[in-house]
Amino acid sequence: GSIMFLKLKKKQISQLNKQFINIKNNFLKKLKEGAEKKDKIAFKNMKKQLFALLILLISNYVSAQNIPLGFIDFIEDRLRNEQLLGNESVKISFALRPLSESLIPINEENERKDGKRFVIKFLPLIFNQQLNTSAPMGRNDGAMIPAKGYQMLLSPGVYVKYGKLSIQIRPEYVFADNPNFETFPTSEDDNVRLRYIRYLNFMDNPERFGDRSYQKLNWGQSNISLTINKFAIGLSSENLWWGPGRYNSLIMSNNAPGFLHFSLKTKEPIQTRIGNFEGQLISGKLTSSGFDSPDSYFIINGINQRIPKQQDWRYVSGLSINYQPKWVPGLFLGINRVFQIYESDLGNGFSDYFPVITPFQKKNLSNEDGKLRDQVASIFLRWVFKESKSEIYFEYGYNDHKQNIKDLSTSPSHSNAILVGFGKIFNLNSTQNKYLKFNFEHTQLQQSADRLVRPAGAWYEHGSVRHGYTNRGQIMGAGIGPGGNSQTVDFSMWSKDKVVGLQFERLSHNLDFFYDAYSSYENKWVDLNISAYAYKRFGNIGIQGKINTSFTDNYQWQLSNHKNNFQLQVSIQYHLQ
Repeated sequence: GSIMFLKLKKKQISQLNKQFINIKNNFLKKLKEGAEKKDKIAFKNMKKQLFALLILLISNYVSAQNIPLGFIDFIEDRLRNEQLLGNESVKISFALRPLSESLIPINEENERKDGKRFVIKFLPLIFNQQLNTSAPMGRNDGAMIPAKGYQMLLSPGVYVKYGKLSIQIRPEYVFADNPNFETFPTSEDDNVRLRYIRYLNFMDNPERFGDRSYQKLNWGQSNISLTINKFAIGLSSENLWWGPGRYNSLIMSNNAPGFLHFSLKTKEPIQTRIGNFEGQLISGKLTSSGFDSPDSYFIINGINQRIPKQQDWRYVSGLSINYQPKWVPGLFLGINRVFQIYESDLGNGFSDYFPVITPFQKKNLSNEDGKLRDQVASIFLRWVFKESKSEIYFEYGYNDHKQNIKDLSTSPSHSNAILVGFGKIFNLNSTQNKYLKFNFEHTQLQQSADRLVRPAGAWYEHGSVRHGYTNRGQIMGAGIGPGGNSQTVDFSMWSKDKVVGLQFERLSHNLDFFYDAYSSYENKWVDLNISAYAYKRFGNIGIQGKINTSFTDNYQWQLSNHKNNFQLQVSIQYHLQ
């Protein structure tokens, strides 16, 4: 393809090894013969050469920093495309991110540059900007918030490595004008409002983040990590993405800000006799948004329907494992599982801190409901077909435990969610460095027909943890939100340092609430989004732009309340080195 891959690295290292051996032999020869005073300067020069070559050689084996999710240069997508194009060096599942930069093929010139920056490296400066004209639209944008008006995210960074220890410091500063916009009306029918209030009481997902401009400085995509063979252990505040989806993920995505977590993970696939494994175990801390709707949203007939939420933070435990069978090329199978519980309800036992290793069936657990913890879980599949340059993927999740096998067999769709996708590449030349990519993805969080006899509640909503599956006020999984369904079609053109694309999306907002609250089918809130995007690199500067036009029917489920929102995004990535 258009990228010079890791075989160049092996060739360069071989050449450097030869130079290293020659200099070492000359140095030892001189040392053995005995050096006169006039040769001391020459010896010092040789020592400098030897030291420089050692640094350069070592740096070629150094695992580099992680690549933040949503990086504007599409580097993860390029690598995923290379896998579809048949590049044998790309063996990862893409279901466990962020990726280490050591897995990204780089060209020889950049490799030499990185070798000179072994001790300390300044990361690319990221400057994201967004403007919404009518409504607070925006998903999978990390620390940014859903807001109308202008918003920006600024993220500098530095990476330091010493031996097996690495430190990546990449804080994020977010500013949003956050002007007022139309929210769910308090003039609605009381029965409709009662059903809406349930979501306010069982979810920390505010419509508006305060009544003034929003500012936040956080650790962003930072981590400290110790590498031991093919494993890494450390502390991180990075966003995580678990699962094969490209636009949504049922369990973990960059829709919400990253959270502080301990992590034990594989840095690259672990090879065994039966195939390759990748995995990650996390324990972390989730926090609330700090914003709540005013009392006027909760008062019906003079009675305040608000149920105060607990104020302490939440402990989260998660596990993601995927397996690539040796006998089925291109197939990846996996499982994701995440628990959360309020810190004040957390027990002291091993299974309290790591509930992800407990049985899936409640009948095999002791007093599970009494432990006041909630879980989401999913299984997934991704299958790459290199012959046809295509992939299919699938994720199937549950928002709760199954009581037993009978419960699973009689009500398999109870509390479920589904994500399916397909991608294919069409080469436009013989060298495969210019191609067309097609993607389709469907995500359904709406409850199945099983809800008519056994309501499961909306996805990401639970009875014990009434902040829902959120961090700092945003859903950590699929950004389409509880009860949402979406279909996305994406066409993109790829060439060296350039991407141009056109995307179409249909999004139905919280159909669980809609069917509970309204008797008329006409009130359904649906967005039709049309987006054009492009990326181009100019020297040390990469620029990504996106223009999205949303045609909204029945905004906030209000009949004939039509809105057109224009969204402009401009992101700049400046490489300091």
